[in-house]
Amino acid sequence: MTEYNSGDIVRVFYPYVPKVKNESSDVVGKGKNRYGLIVNAGNNKTVALPIMGITSHKGKTEIPGYVLRTDEVRVPSGVSYYKRSEGEVNIHGVIKTERIEFFDDDEISRKLTSIDLKGKIEVMERYKSTISIPYFKRTMDEDSPGHEKVMEKFEHSIIAEKLSFLTTDLGECKYEHLEDTLLKVNKIQSLGKSDTNKRIHFYAVELTGEENKDSFFYTIASMKQPKQVAREWGKPKAAVDWLKEDERFYNLQKNISKVFKEPPNPHPNKYKAFSLFRKNTLENAMER
Repeated sequence: MTEYNSGDIVRVFYPYVPKVKNESSDVVGKGKNRYGLIVNAGNNKTVALPIMGITSHKGKTEIPGYVLRTDEVRVPSGVSYYKRSEGEVNIHGVIKTERIEFFDDDEISRKLTSIDLKGKIEVMERYKSTISIPYFKRTMDEDSPGHEKVMEKFEHSIIAEKLSFLTTDLGECKYEHLEDTLLKVNKIQSLGKSDTNKRIHFYAVELTGEENKDSFFYTIASMKQPKQVAREWGKPKAAVDWLKEDERFYNLQKNISKVFKEPPNPHPNKYKAFSLFRKNTLENAMER
């Protein structure tokens, strides 16, 4: 099975009429092969992939002075892919954030190219702006049922990528494919309090999956004291719940473009097994 990621661009036969309304025989099968943006690749168990359509309005979007419509985000410049018969092909047009259709694997092409994190943030912000307008909200509820859940997951994957949560040494964010996977804190290192907000504590952790097959190092910004961490972080949690332990997650939900000061760097030799950290922390708390 092909693995896709949020932000991938594919080719797909996009129906003119939303699938949920596509019951009349005179509209069934009517549509157009066009580019589409995947907005949630799921955890490889997703039945169908949610895709926003990309259109150039018959080339009008490339005419100087074209004014973006309320729901549109321009495809970032320089997005292209290689085609044997033509060489490098640039993708032009706009991403339509007011409609999401679901497609099975055999209905879409392989990944052609993708947009970067900045582009995904623009799509997310435009979607939020669009559905804040009652007309578009009603239209999306009718034409794209489940859009809010899809875009919630899209937002989570953007936040995870921005925070480098569950990111490999090669810089690939694996979060959206592990979102529901149970992970535990194998090792931990307390890094002290934030310079700018004394309520925030930094904890560098190694999160591991079942049988330690997956292992990721990450620094969590938490308002929890070490004693509370010792008591609450001992059991496995889904990756999405570990992401939500980070206070920056909630800051980015309010303002996805917010920039944070880098947390302290952990020392590679100062990690403790979580069981030892828990024992020492709770013993020290009892002595006070």
